[in-house]
Amino acid sequence: MEHNEAEAIMGDSRRRTREHRAARRGAAVLAVLVGLGALLLGATPAWAHNALVEASPKKDAKLTAAPSAVKLTFLATLKSDGTKLTVAGPDAAAAAGPVTVTGKTVSVPFTGAASGVYTVAYEVLSKDGHLVKGSYKFSLAVAESAAPSPSPRTESAQASPSASPAAASTAPVAGTDTGGPWWPWVGGATVAGLLVGGVINLVRKRREQA
Repeated sequence: MEHNEAEAIMGDSRRRTREHRAARRGAAVLAVLVGLGALLLGATPAWAHNALVEASPKKDAKLTAAPSAVKLTFLATLKSDGTKLTVAGPDAAAAAGPVTVTGKTVSVPFTGAASGVYTVAYEVLSKDGHLVKGSYKFSLAVAESAAPSPSPRTESAQASPSASPAAASTAPVAGTDTGGPWWPWVGGATVAGLLVGGVINLVRKRREQA
């Protein structure tokens, strides 16, 4: 009987040892789970931060025609108050109109026209209170228009003064013609002179014969 009691005591001690070890393992697993949960909870605000997900024109885009607008889309919904979007041209002049905020998108009409590099800068405030800032660049290369050809009206205007002297020179000729032809008067005087001369010769001959 003493032998049986000793075995019972040893079995009970072993069982308690196993339970104690299981409890320690459970506590360790629980501590690990609690630690992971704390890490996850601490990382959640960082994961919830807003971020740019799409841009038009895209970063480093090379355009040959001016876009109608610059449009940015973010991960979170934006607040109108506190959201800014600017576009600066190659001469640092403003190249954007008023800002429009719609949901997760902010946009401005593009007003640039010169070729060169444009800088897009944004400062957006999401509804969870996080402020996000950033910038990027894109380039615009617009083909230069050809020089206008001279108007044909200019040539005609330059040619018109040369015609006026000709018209002026012909005017006096037309004026001399208005006096009538002069050759009948000369012919009539010549004929009259011949007749008078003939009469005088005839009278002289008759006087000599008498």
